[in-house]
Amino acid sequence: MSMSNAIDELVTKTFLEYWGFRQLPFPKVAQPDNTFTDSRIEDALKRLMQLLSSREIGVVVGEAGTGKSTLLDILLNRVSNTRYRVIHLPIPQAKPRELYRAIAAAVGVNTSWFGADALKVVDLLTYSYLESGRPNLVLIDEAHVLTPACLNELRLLTNATVKHEAVITLVLLGQPSLASTLKLPAMIPLAQRIGAWVALGGLSEDEAMLYLDWQLKAAGRQADIFSPGAKMAIFRCSGGVPRMINRLALECLNEGCLEGAKVITEELFAHVCKNLGPHLTN
Repeated sequence: MSMSNAIDELVTKTFLEYWGFRQLPFPKVAQPDNTFTDSRIEDALKRLMQLLSSREIGVVVGEAGTGKSTLLDILLNRVSNTRYRVIHLPIPQAKPRELYRAIAAAVGVNTSWFGADALKVVDLLTYSYLESGRPNLVLIDEAHVLTPACLNELRLLTNATVKHEAVITLVLLGQPSLASTLKLPAMIPLAQRIGAWVALGGLSEDEAMLYLDWQLKAAGRQADIFSPGAKMAIFRCSGGVPRMINRLALECLNEGCLEGAKVITEELFAHVCKNLGPHLTN
């Protein structure tokens, strides 16, 4: 073990022991089978699960940190691979040909010899559907980077049918610029096929309070740490955005550990805010 890793482990152990945690709270990556599910996420999941029956196009838009990745992870955890062929593209391609190659690779086709065009991808997904009996669920994360040309190509893929049933259910997840692109006149044919539109905002005040409490309990701490005033300050400063709440709360806990505080007060939170970087305070 390197010296830096040993120091990191010692610091982490000291932090956990000080606050009485079993594990680090407010993790960057949530576990899909053990995560806080608020009304926004539950409503979005219901809409997306309905898409699997209607086999239409779904769109999820939200600012960075609002929970799109968490929503996607929970959806992937709930969707059975025995019922659906899941094609997840976490890094979308900006050119149609590369997009087709990525889809083909996800299905298991050697892209070195695969001719990347819409017809061949449709044939590939149709064959996959007929062979396995599993509809194709295509999930594209960071879809705001897709060009209008790529989005129109995806529309062509969703036209594929077998015995009057769509071969593909498509879900696009991205930042609000995706919504702006889909509102362009050239996108009308695609927009008319959207069966579920989900806009993720921040947590409400009540759910933000519950979220803070849940994170502490999930980490192994039963007693509260944040004063009511500190909780309210974190909510207001974060706008209810889960990633921002995580960052602000963790910074407070780190500072509290260093200062020997037993409770995170509004005053301590204000002190922490003075030393935060850009885009972390309003």
